[in-house]
Order: sequence, then C-alpha cells, then structure tokens
Amino acid sequence: MTIEEVALRFGTLYRACKELDIAPQNMTNWKKHGYIPLKQQFRIAMLTDGDLMPDDFDPKYKRKKTKDD
Repeated sequence: MTIEEVALRFGTLYRACKELDIAPQNMTNWKKHGYIPLKQQFRIAMLTDGDLMPDDFDPKYKRKKTKDD
C-alpha cells in the first residue's frame, strides 16, 4: 500500500488522518520515510473494507538504508 493510494482512496491525506484519528505529522513522517507502517496499513484496510490491502511484508525492513539510519 502506498501513500498515493491512500490519498486517492480518501480524497486527501488530511481526510485520511481524520479517519485514522492520527495527527497529520504522522503522515508527514510516512512520506519522509517512504512507507506506511504495517500496523497502520491494517487499520487502513479495515477502514476501507479491503479496498486497500496491507503489504505482504513489513515495509520498514524492505526499504533501503540511508546514511541517516
């Protein structure tokens, strides 16, 4: 699941934050790191009745390491 898919499904990222009851700063962090945490992906899947499905892997471990890590 990508951030772009979430934005398309909810209309805006702000609306997605409201539906998930999270601060917009969380979404900013997701965009910065380039992935949505798996736990949040499962919450999004439940809210969208399966329209958006979580990844088969934890994206935290799949992403490439940067020099900031």
